[in-house]
Amino acid sequence: MLNFWKRVFWISPAITLVVPSGQFVGPFFMAWAGLFFWAQAARYTPLNMPDLKLSWFLMLGGFFVLVLVGIGLAVWHSNHAGHYEMYVPFVLFPAIALLIRAGRWRAEPWLLSMALGAYLAFIYAVYQIFIQNIDRASGAAGNPITFGNTAIVLAAVALVSGVMFPFQGAKAKWKQAFVLFAGASGTGASLLSGSKGGWISLFIIGITVAYLSTQHWPAWRRHLSALAVVLSLLMAALLAPTHVVKDRVVSGLKGGWHWVHTGEVTEDSVSMRLEIWRLSAVVISEKPWFGHGSIGAHQRWEELSRQSGASPALASLYQANKKFVSSDNEFIGALKGGGVLGAIGLFAGYIGVWLAFWRWRKHSDAQIRTLASIGLLLVPVYLEFGLSVSVFGMNVFRSVFVMLAVCLLALLSVRLNVLKEVT
Repeated sequence: MLNFWKRVFWISPAITLVVPSGQFVGPFFMAWAGLFFWAQAARYTPLNMPDLKLSWFLMLGGFFVLVLVGIGLAVWHSNHAGHYEMYVPFVLFPAIALLIRAGRWRAEPWLLSMALGAYLAFIYAVYQIFIQNIDRASGAAGNPITFGNTAIVLAAVALVSGVMFPFQGAKAKWKQAFVLFAGASGTGASLLSGSKGGWISLFIIGITVAYLSTQHWPAWRRHLSALAVVLSLLMAALLAPTHVVKDRVVSGLKGGWHWVHTGEVTEDSVSMRLEIWRLSAVVISEKPWFGHGSIGAHQRWEELSRQSGASPALASLYQANKKFVSSDNEFIGALKGGGVLGAIGLFAGYIGVWLAFWRWRKHSDAQIRTLASIGLLLVPVYLEFGLSVSVFGMNVFRSVFVMLAVCLLALLSVRLNVLKEVT
């Protein structure tokens, strides 16, 4: 039975963005299956090393605080039943680790599957843009934002793996070349999505990979390689279709500048978000400690939006873009719905993941360093996404974030046990 689930584990990352609900279905069923392998996990991959125990405590503890605070505030505010769906991955997906530990699965096939997922996302994006003539690629995610930003995550895993992971076997060089190519492809998929809210993460990832891949070089050469990555990304943006990159950046900058001077909303990206954030600041100031609840915050926001000087254009754009109901900003959304307490719960989820991987970033084993580096990179990337979208408010984002964090730490746990047995 474990062999069946191992195949699911290896295939799931590849279909993340090219099969509807691909980011959720595989992890969901693997988590339920993992509950039946509790004893085998404890026997074959025990968590008896103090540092490893602490890492799991920090990650799961962060998830626990996020869920506890979130559900507590939801009950307090009588939020609608659908609100509780967002906590499913944080509660259920950690059980995937039981499967990984019970089967003592290796990281290499899974990392190759992640790279394949980035490459397939690019193929899908190219098909939509150049064959179907769709304005912005959205893959099977059905939304350019979730598609483009998740493609960045897949690209990050592939690129870090390509420069750090010690692939094995006669085809090791081919594997490394493939994941690096797939990482570049994932970057292309993001550019074709036209989702500029996540493009800062491309630079975060690119610069990180540049420094990771040149650790033994002189400082000046490392800085030069990072600069080369930045210039390469800028060149890729210039080569992408004008309407999905250049035009969107220009229109966003013009809209933002116009809003600063006039307070008018003129486009559905920068100026709209600036106005949403301004109104949200008023909502937050009214109930700063425990917030309004998800329904109350939205109702209050709509009241203010109708009174806004930008209301005609804002109302028109808002009705045409329902995605902005909950995706104005991760942190502002947490403060609106749950106040300071809600923001603490949100950050607990991120901090727990960061601390779980921090202690392994300089481990002597290259596989462990790779897994830890990817785990650490998840946090700033998703935090950056949160500047323009509600990360944990969208199924794709929260599912991939939790799945990646849990799988990385489980694979790291297996590798530590293997090393312990060898020594």
